[in-house]
Amino acid sequence: MHKLEELIRFLTEDRYLKSAYTKVKEWKQGDVVYCNDWDKGCVGCITKGQAVMRFCPEDGNPTVTFLEPYDLLGVENLMEEATEIHGGAYEVIALTDVTTFTAKRDYYLDHMYANPKYFHCVLSQLAKRSLAPLV
Repeated sequence: MHKLEELIRFLTEDRYLKSAYTKVKEWKQGDVVYCNDWDKGCVGCITKGQAVMRFCPEDGNPTVTFLEPYDLLGVENLMEEATEIHGGAYEVIALTDVTTFTAKRDYYLDHMYANPKYFHCVLSQLAKRSLAPLV
């Protein structure tokens, strides 16, 4: 079982808290799954399917990164201070049918701090993603 899957189970153990603070959503191929201009109070991941993250910098030269299950969405929302993505906006577009899991930022952080292995899981996922072009 993937560590982020364990985190999702931890976040959804309580039925009331699950319905109040988390959301699972299904998307069709071609749908915009996430955009950093949307809800700045959530963070999550893709749980099924594949997507593409398209950066739309102000200079007009978009770049594309492919996303797979357990790649994170909205990680910029984990920072304490509101942080703008340098150079512009990005959006995530479904390449296949996609399922996403999102949780409200503070709820997500509270659970990560309550069990440090989940904090390390998210950190590891971020490190793998940032080092991928180097490997």
